Amino acid sequence: MKRIAIAACIFSMLALPFVGNWLRRTPEDRCALDGGALVTSYRVRVEDAEGQSSDFCCIRCAQLWLERQEQPARAIWVTDETSGARIDAEAAHYVRSLVVTTPTMGNRIHAFRDLADAERHAEKCRGTILTGGERPFAKRQ
Repeated sequence: MKRIAIAACIFSMLALPFVGNWLRRTPEDRCALDGGALVTSYRVRVEDAEGQSSDFCCIRCAQLWLERQEQPARAIWVTDETSGARIDAEAAHYVRSLVVTTPTMGNRIHAFRDLADAERHAEKCRGTILTGGERPFAKRQ
């Protein structure tokens, strides 16, 4: 009986780190770059050259991740902040404003499907609509 108790104690001590890790898991998805929580309004999804999808907490995280990749992404989608719909990054209108989307990255770039929504955000939040090479993902090959 004493041997069983000792074995149970040893097993418990060995299993404790695994149980603790399992209990601390978070059910929500995390950013592929920094592990931050994904907020629906600012989420970015990138499909890499091999067809694998990665999600990011903001435009800045996606940009940094893309800079590290050897091959260009197949597709990039951003979230329209007004509707929450996923849209092709090339079709989006972007605004750099005083509103920070993710404090850890300091991202101030916002994506909108409709130009009118982008203009409203720019006016309300002292922002600028990004054009040409200023647009996120513009240098994508």
